Amino acid sequence: MPARPPSRVGWWLVGIILLTMDCRGRPSEAALTSAKDRTPQVQSLLAEASGAYQRGNLLLTRQLLLKACAAAPDDPDIALDLGDTLNRLQHMESARQHYVEFLERHPSASQVRLALGLTLMGLGRWEESADQMRRVTLELPEDRNAHFNLGIVLARLGHTSEALAELRRAAESSPPDPALLTELGTTLMRAGEPAEAEKALQKALALEPDSVPALFNLGQCYGRLGRADEARAALERFSRASGEQEKFIDEKRLFRAAQSRSDSLAREGKDDEALAALLAYRDSLADFPLFQQELGVAYLRAGRRQEAISAFERAVAKDSSLTESHAQLAALYQQAGEGDKAMRARQAAARPSAQGPLPADPP
Repeated sequence: MPARPPSRVGWWLVGIILLTMDCRGRPSEAALTSAKDRTPQVQSLLAEASGAYQRGNLLLTRQLLLKACAAAPDDPDIALDLGDTLNRLQHMESARQHYVEFLERHPSASQVRLALGLTLMGLGRWEESADQMRRVTLELPEDRNAHFNLGIVLARLGHTSEALAELRRAAESSPPDPALLTELGTTLMRAGEPAEAEKALQKALALEPDSVPALFNLGQCYGRLGRADEARAALERFSRASGEQEKFIDEKRLFRAAQSRSDSLAREGKDDEALAALLAYRDSLADFPLFQQELGVAYLRAGRRQEAISAFERAVAKDSSLTESHAQLAALYQQAGEGDKAMRARQAAARPSAQGPLPADPP
């Protein structure tokens, strides 16, 4: 006599058993913690790490943050702080491994995943970076920076149409971003759409008139469109903005003199005097971005954090390609609990400069 088929209730019980086995075999994600959950010991370690960072002692900063991470393993802000420090030390593989281990315990920590994607960009592991960035855009579909960075990575991989989709999605958000518009224009050039590229690059220059990448690509764009006079004018603006004018050379010489004197005093442990040596040039080098960056470092050594932040902010406002200033701001914002600003600075520090297509023939 053939066996009776299992009843509907029997199948339901089998399903319950299998579901129970699956849940037991897959541990649930641990809960993330935040600043309010930190013990006095962790707070003390973070304060010491902040002081070490201000003194420029990145190795001690790393040691203290490793202890803080061990004491608060589920705190994403501390994880990001340690990752920033490892990247500043050029220990990018260690930073990658650190982020991977944190995400194994907390796969939904999107900001840490975004930081991992940026570190992979720095390592030149573009396919892996794209995988991480794609996941972030799915988890945070309204995050403009995630779409922006995914667009950069896809463009680097040669996936131009996909890159354009991401960059256009990012460009829909407000406020307008000159770096994003420049990247969009550059990618449109690669896609063979110079007329659309011109519109994006002109918007970028309306926001940042001396943007070197935007001016360079606008010159190439006009060349592609057969508008030789406009191409020549744009490339002349590019030449002036890229620092080939006499004023830049004079300022650079003056800056080197100020930097040399300041560095000599700093090596002797005379941080206040090193700062004073730079401040003596404050008026004559006020518009020189590298001076503002160096001033930020000197303010940090002297323990004047807020003034350091202001100096680094002035530096990147004048020259958005200063990755050192962006990296300093990422760490300082993170220490101050300003996670969103820290992530934007972190992204700017990791972002490759928009170069655009190489010129074919001068117009």
